[in-house]
Parts: sequence; C-alpha cells; structure tokens
Amino acid sequence: MQAPIIVKPIPNQIINEQAAYGPFELKNFIQSPPGSTSRFSAALDDGQSLPKGMICTQDGVLTGIPARGTQGNHEVIITVENEGGAVQAKFILTIKPSLANAEGVSEYADELKAEIWQALDQNLPAPDLAELYNRAVTPEDVYYLLERWASLIVWDAFNLDPPGESHPLKLDGASPHFNVVDRGCCIVASPKDLFSHERTLEDALQTGRAVGREVYKRNWVIELAGFEKMVRATWVEIQIVGDKHNKPLEVLNFTPTSKELRVYDKEAISSKLKPDPL
Repeated sequence: MQAPIIVKPIPNQIINEQAAYGPFELKNFIQSPPGSTSRFSAALDDGQSLPKGMICTQDGVLTGIPARGTQGNHEVIITVENEGGAVQAKFILTIKPSLANAEGVSEYADELKAEIWQALDQNLPAPDLAELYNRAVTPEDVYYLLERWASLIVWDAFNLDPPGESHPLKLDGASPHFNVVDRGCCIVASPKDLFSHERTLEDALQTGRAVGREVYKRNWVIELAGFEKMVRATWVEIQIVGDKHNKPLEVLNFTPTSKELRVYDKEAISSKLKPDPL
C-alpha cells in the first residue's frame, strides 16, 4: 500500500479572530491511493495543538472560529497517515485581530464558541443554545455587521449628474478584497465578498487611502460618505497628500473630530519617512 502523497502545496491561510473559517478541505492537497483510508491530524510546529477554536477533523477538514488572543503567524503541520505510511505538509496560518471591538465582546459568546467546536471535535452533545436565542442584540453585534458591509462613496460635489455606469478602477494600494468603481460623479468602494474570512479592517483602510489619493489627483471638491473608519482613512490620506504638495483639497460637510485629528497627526509624522505616493 502506498503512503499518502502531496499533490500540491497547501497555501498559506489568513483569517480573523472570532470569525468563522472553513471548511478548508485538506484532501485537495494530500491524497491517498484508492481503497485506502487516510487519517488527518494537525498541530503547530512546536508540538502544541491548533490555536483555540480551530480543529482538524480526521477526514481532512480544517475549520473553526479562532478565539480571542490567538492572533499571530502560526506554522501548522498537517500529518496524513494510511496503511502504507505517513506524510507531512506545512503552511502558515495567519490570524489577524478581530473585526469586532475586543473590549465589548461577550465572554459568554467566547465560551459558547469554544464549547461548540469542542463538541464537534470530540463527538459530544451540542451545548444548550437557549441563552443565545434569548440574548439581546448588542452594539458590538451591530458594529461587526457595519464592518462586514464596510463601503465608501466619495462624491464629486459640483458634478450634479446622477451616478452613471460602473467602470472598475485598479488603484495602487487598494485591497484585492474590495471592488472600486468610477460612476462619473462618484467613486465607490465596496467588499467583493461580505463574509470573506480573509478580509480585515486593514483592507478597508488601505482601500480608503487609495481612493483618497485618486480623488486628489482628480482635484475634485468632495463629500465623503460610508463606513466611519474608511471615511477617516480617506480624509487623513487627502490631508497628507495635500500637505506634501502644499495644495489642500476641499472637503465639504466634514468636520474632523479630535480622534481624526490625532490620527492625522500620527500619520503625518510617519509619512515624512515615506516617498510621495503620487
């Protein structure tokens, strides 16, 4: 009997704390000859088990919801055994910070997720979900959904035409997880996949900055609308580029808060060490 073979490398994976991941089928990368039974297992390179909330089933499915505090780069070793022997493959599992406000996340929700994945991994009865069904929707729940739907619209304020057809834009620095389109009187950025486990808040901020640089080049007088943090990133980028060119861009109906001014001050200092993005 032939041992399992690696048919192609396992790609590195990027996920978020407290966001559902998988199912990721490892059988697409490591296979056994017909008629043999493969048994999959996974561990970190230091011998520790997978990050809390993650499991690897014996039939080769990697899935779970990474718990809070698991962020980082983890080298994962997948072992596949059959009657003929064993083979191992490695990949990097990157867990990024939660999209939700970490300070407001319910301890109950963390514990429940851990219990559910433990039950699935060990074939135990599912935990009682009655409390979850009766739990009130929290501000953190709403904010998480806002971030999942994070979008940005930058209007050419003096262009009174209605939005036209969408023309895709490829902007330097924009995240590949966002669609950016030119609709004539505005530029719109929105997620490609609302529930992608790979998209993070930083993807939204990168895209907002890229859109800011684009409208600066167009010399529009603008109005900003959309997800608060994307709007902030766009406004800050416009201020920084304007400072470098000694030519501010007019932004209508926007009064920066003290938080936005602090972010601008911090980014302005950092930008002095970087080349001009334009």
